[in-house]
Amino acid sequence: MDIKATKKDEITIIEISGNLDANSATQAQNEIMPFLTQGCIIVLDMSKCQYVSSAGLRLLLTIAKRLKAIEGNWCIAGLLDEVNDVMEMTGFANFFETYSTVEKAIDAVRKG
Repeated sequence: MDIKATKKDEITIIEISGNLDANSATQAQNEIMPFLTQGCIIVLDMSKCQYVSSAGLRLLLTIAKRLKAIEGNWCIAGLLDEVNDVMEMTGFANFFETYSTVEKAIDAVRKG
């Protein structure tokens, strides 16, 4: 698993590559949390994330709770079919705004 963060104006784009599972969730959390600051705007690019386990889903909930507490705005972009299926089957798709591309996600978070 690899995490890269880039900035596009006021938006932080965090790209997750590889698997988000029990072996990588703690590392991912440690790398992502510093970007979650008061009023931040985050796009989580998961277009290169092939697998998400329950530990990965738990991390997504942790991120969502943290962002709510600090009045941040975020969404998820680029879910692969397999990951999207997991999100749908577990009901997590109802909790998160998702977009097919980073560009669409950026447009959405800019509009609020």
